[in-house]
Amino acid sequence: MSDLDSLLDTKLDDLADLPAFAVFPRGTHSVKASFEMKEINAKAAVELSFTMVETLELSDPQDAKPNGGDVSNTMFMLGNEYGVGNLKKCAKPFQEALQLETIRDVIEQVKDVECVITTSLRADKKDKEKFYLEVKDITII
Repeated sequence: MSDLDSLLDTKLDDLADLPAFAVFPRGTHSVKASFEMKEINAKAAVELSFTMVETLELSDPQDAKPNGGDVSNTMFMLGNEYGVGNLKKCAKPFQEALQLETIRDVIEQVKDVECVITTSLRADKKDKEKFYLEVKDITII
C-alpha cells in the first residue's frame, strides 16, 4: 500500500492538526532554526524561522505556551543598518558554532538547527495591537 493509500484510509480525527503560526511569547524556548533568503515588497530580506520544540521558561507565567511544532519567525531587511545589524547578531552564534565563513554559508546551511532562544516582543509602530518577535539571545545546542 502506498503512502497516499495509507493517508486516504486514515480517519480525519487521526490526522495531526496544522501547526500554528504565531509570535512566540517572551521567554526562553528550545527550537529548530532555519535561515532563508526572501524578497519583501521587491526588497531583499532574510527570514529566520523557528519551529517550537518546547518552552523552557515564560517571562510571564500567565502567557500561553506554544505547542511543539508551532512556527514563528523574524525578518531582517537588508536595505537598512538595523536589519543588517540584527542579522549579524542572530547569525553570529550559528557561524561560530558551525564554523561557517560567510553569511551565505549561514543562510544556506542553517536548516533545522537545534538551539535555545530568548525572545521578547516589539509592537508595530502603527498598530499597537500587532507584535513582532525579537530574538535577544541564541545558544546553539
